[in-house]
Amino acid sequence: MSSYNTHQRSGIISFFEEHKDSSYTSEELLALLPDIPKSTLYRLLSKLKEEGIITESGNEGRSALYRYQGRGCPEHMHIRCRECGKTEHLDEETTKLIEKLVASDSGFEALNSTIFEGICEECRRKGR
Repeated sequence: MSSYNTHQRSGIISFFEEHKDSSYTSEELLALLPDIPKSTLYRLLSKLKEEGIITESGNEGRSALYRYQGRGCPEHMHIRCRECGKTEHLDEETTKLIEKLVASDSGFEALNSTIFEGICEECRRKGR
C-alpha cells in the first residue's frame, strides 16, 4: 500500500525507528514531538498502526502504548518496564513456551504479539 509521505509522517516513523525498544503513550509523543499537532498525531498513529509500522497495546484504565514494529516483531512477545518504558523482545523459544502454556490452560491460541509489563532490574535497583 503506497502512502503520501508527509514531513510529519516521516518524523514520526523516524522517531519510532530511533527508539525501537521503547513504547510511548500519545501524551508522551505529543511532548516529544511538539511540531506535530494533536489531531495530526492521532490520525498518523492510527494510519501507521493500520499499515503495521507500529503496534498499539493497552491495559484497562491506562493509556494505549505505541511501539515500532520491526520485521519479526509479530512472531514474539515483549516485556515493558512500567517505570522507565524500556521494552525487550522475548526470544522465540520463550514466546512459544508461553503460547503453549496459555493454550493448554485456556484453550486460546495467541494470534498476535503481546506486551507484558513488569519492572526492569535497573529500576528495581534504583528503588523506583
